[in-house]
Amino acid sequence: MSDALPLQQSPLYAAALARLGVPIRVIHGPDGPILVLMRRLPLLGQVALVSRPKGRIDAGLRKTLGARILIVNADSAEQGQVLAKQGFFRISAPRAHAHLSLAGTPSDWLSRMQGKWRNRLRHGQRQGLELRTNPMPADCNHWLFHHETAQQKARAYRNLPPALIAAMAGADPTALRLFTARKDGKICAAMLFANHENSATYLIGWSDATGRKTSAHPVLMWQAMAELHGSGVTDIDLGHCDQTRNPGLAHFKLGSGARLCPLGGTWITAPGLGLLRPRKPRVPSPPQPATAAPAQAAPRGFPAP
Repeated sequence: MSDALPLQQSPLYAAALARLGVPIRVIHGPDGPILVLMRRLPLLGQVALVSRPKGRIDAGLRKTLGARILIVNADSAEQGQVLAKQGFFRISAPRAHAHLSLAGTPSDWLSRMQGKWRNRLRHGQRQGLELRTNPMPADCNHWLFHHETAQQKARAYRNLPPALIAAMAGADPTALRLFTARKDGKICAAMLFANHENSATYLIGWSDATGRKTSAHPVLMWQAMAELHGSGVTDIDLGHCDQTRNPGLAHFKLGSGARLCPLGGTWITAPGLGLLRPRKPRVPSPPQPATAAPAQAAPRGFPAP
């Protein structure tokens, strides 16, 4: 678990949702503000979604919001355990994110990297790549989104929609930074980060055959680490890290010196869900001594007295 504020709870994310007309509320919870997405669905009624809140979630939050259904994407295993104790049901297994600390000096960053990753970085630094950093425009038709859409189809994953990313760029023109690498004047790789307070989130990474051949992504990551650190960022959320389904991407993220941080799964609470809770298995009573009176029979569905 990272102490950094997740993008989904940041003022930048809230401002982007507001620009898109998504109903949101900010509730002052026991450990600080909580950003909540509100939506009314046919048959289900008012649904509230809280993604990766920091600190405790009060059991009465659903009633406070006036929602029939409350869904929480827990930020840690500990938070998931608390939700379970409060009567929430888990509907999705926990995932893990990779978090890259920028504590210390560049020498410290290098020491935390895996050896092969450092070698790729040094290889890329010898390729004569031209590096540029630019603000990401608030344009849903930006060329990077076209590459990202093709990647999602080819690799079967999902990312934030272009409209939401563009809305973040529109909400704060300095928040999204696009790092690009050029070889012989042509863009061969790119990385997009969102800067929110003292944290940053990796949004999109793309490279073509030239970018892969020249190890452009390690070079761009190194450049991003330096520039983001210079603007006060202490922690970069590199996003979902699945070592089973996407080992190559997971190896890249963890090789950069990032640590694996398990999240807590997705949980739901709604009226009547308690009736669906499975009964605890009945534990057989120990054998009674021969001289003891026979045990009283229990009503069906109840444990023996």
